[in-house]
Amino acid sequence: MKNINAVLDTDEKHITIDGVLHSVIDHRSFEDFNGTLESFKVMDVMANVRVVYTNDDALTFFADQFPPLC
Repeated sequence: MKNINAVLDTDEKHITIDGVLHSVIDHRSFEDFNGTLESFKVMDVMANVRVVYTNDDALTFFADQFPPLC
C-alpha cells in the first residue's frame, strides 16, 4: 500500500486525488474489533476507476501499489 494525496468532500460524493476531482461510485465500510476500514471506488472524468482506502475517518488515504489488471 502507498499513501496518496486525497481529500474527501463533506458530502462524500466527491474526492480530490492529486488535484483531480473524482466521483465516488461506491463506498463500503468494514468494522472489526479495534477499527474501521473504508473503501471508496472512484472514477475520474476520463472514466478511469480505482479504489482508495482509509482507516482513520478519511484523514489519510492509501491505495494498492500494484492495482489489479481488470
